[in-house]
Amino acid sequence: MTTAGNPVIPGWYADPELHFFEGQYYIYPTYSARYEEQTFFEAWRSEDLVDWQPCGRILDFADVPWSTNRAAWAPSVAAKNGKYYMYFSAGDGAGIGVAVSDHPNGPFKDAINKPLVSEYHHGAQPIDAHAYVDDDGQAYLYYGGWRHAVVVKLGDDMISTIGDFIEITPENYVEGPFMIKRNGIYYFMWSEGSWGDASYSVAYAKADNPFGPFERYGKILESDPEIATSAGHHSVLQLPGTDDWIIAYHRRPLGETARDHRVTCLEAMRFDDGGDILPVRLTHEGVRPRVH
Repeated sequence: MTTAGNPVIPGWYADPELHFFEGQYYIYPTYSARYEEQTFFEAWRSEDLVDWQPCGRILDFADVPWSTNRAAWAPSVAAKNGKYYMYFSAGDGAGIGVAVSDHPNGPFKDAINKPLVSEYHHGAQPIDAHAYVDDDGQAYLYYGGWRHAVVVKLGDDMISTIGDFIEITPENYVEGPFMIKRNGIYYFMWSEGSWGDASYSVAYAKADNPFGPFERYGKILESDPEIATSAGHHSVLQLPGTDDWIIAYHRRPLGETARDHRVTCLEAMRFDDGGDILPVRLTHEGVRPRVH
């Protein structure tokens, strides 16, 4: 049977966020290179999770004057109000920006001409944003490096924040937060270990609300010495109309020692009968095609 095959897109890409917008799947990754070469964001789209086509550059730091024109990291895209909002890290801690587009494949334009978040609330480096829109329409921004996780409500305009910045750091948290909701339970997920070596991995916690507290349950994604190493900084997508879930993540192929040699992969993610996430198996095959 045809499968996506891992990696799913060619080249060095990390921190992928997977979405389903307007009848197509999208991957929004980090271009994995030296910080000075990370000056833009790209996207890829597919009708079936198998054949991926490049959308090209969707935001360039040349058009983001407040950025330091380096370290374009970990984009997160959310749909609301008939528009698409992309939250992105700029300049290794210069702040989290927000850009807007009428289309999921861009182009995106800096929405406020300054960082949405620039302060180091609760010691969290302002990187690795994840925008989560709950089923009541309230949007939240999860983010944080330097081993601190923070959440803040987003305004209805999606380009402002509301209320306090709340620390929600679980045990062993390092970076890369991500939130999903299933059967009324909030699953908060993150990366731990070091992104440069085999300790990099993904763990999760559960709560009955988007603010936690989040008590660590355990790892669900980690290196496999037979397949790849440094598996982490993920996202998760529920396939439309199903209880099937796909995890997107990056990993380092066996034999690669360069820091930035990371590739984007897809796997199935499953739950047990009690609602816990089962460990994800790294594969070369990836996922089966899905058409909607």
